[in-house]
Amino acid sequence: MARRALVAFVLGVAYHELGFVLAGWIFQAFAVLVGVGIIVSFLKPSLIPMSLIVCLFLVGLVRGEAGPVTIPYLAETQAYLSTTTRSFSEKIVQALPEPQASYLGGLLVGARSDIPSEVRDNFRETGTSHLVALSGFNVTIIVNYLGKIFSSLWFPAFGIILFVLATGAQSSLVRAAIMGILALLSSRLGHNYQAGTALLFAASIMLFFDPTLLFGDIGFQLSVAATWGLVYLAPSLTHYLRKVPNWLGFRENLALTLAAQAATFPFIFYYFGGVSYWAPLVNILVLVAVPPTMFFGFLTGMLGFVHPLVAQVVAWPTWLLLTYQLRVIEFFAARI
Repeated sequence: MARRALVAFVLGVAYHELGFVLAGWIFQAFAVLVGVGIIVSFLKPSLIPMSLIVCLFLVGLVRGEAGPVTIPYLAETQAYLSTTTRSFSEKIVQALPEPQASYLGGLLVGARSDIPSEVRDNFRETGTSHLVALSGFNVTIIVNYLGKIFSSLWFPAFGIILFVLATGAQSSLVRAAIMGILALLSSRLGHNYQAGTALLFAASIMLFFDPTLLFGDIGFQLSVAATWGLVYLAPSLTHYLRKVPNWLGFRENLALTLAAQAATFPFIFYYFGGVSYWAPLVNILVLVAVPPTMFFGFLTGMLGFVHPLVAQVVAWPTWLLLTYQLRVIEFFAARI
């Protein structure tokens, strides 16, 4: 029932955003029908679910017509937190050479402007640009680390929210943050976490605050599509790939990469005109090193606030991990 209601809301938003705006008298007639349906549903309980679904569709239409919601003090909070983010990026630059420093800045806080153009070209050609476009993968790693360190729900949730705000609150991160907090909440309360329902809930909440995301934000579309692939396609692919060795998580990473690539292929082809055939292999080879890179990279930046020489203690393993990833991407980019 919950899924159907959320789907009805999304369809209401989509109906409006596609341009099929209801004329005034049609909209009023719709409202009357919904009111009648609700009254009838009290007389016949079996009709309550249908009435709620129609109501949520109508709410979607209204939200689409009203447009984005302005959240008070959000811009001011983001501006304040972005100052800390810039200081963090500066500590990374002091501890590491280029292009490792700028790559790590993109990996941790989405600071892509300083990445050399040839490196960005390599990312694009090998289908690894998502590494420096903060996504659910980053939030997942944060949830895993904070969830293991702190038994409380509120500290990891607060950390996720701060990270999202400090890095610009990109749609892909907001979606991942909502799902991550729901996962933490389910775990703490002992409930079964259903990723599909969580994805639909996250998308609905985001569209409630900004209906234009549905067709106007590529990041939102790719994020939802990729997550849908991970939730619904990856399990089947894992089954078909069961004979593939799972050394260092190879089979699991292959299934996840193929699922995400398959789900986002229509969008990538439509917006960018093509995809990289090397992308699945390159992503498998690179993604295995991303979690430890983020861990050591975060320590490098934080220790930079203590003293540059202290940051050098973890800068070496960070440099090695970053160099490995860049060399793999450069190797395959040269063969495209």
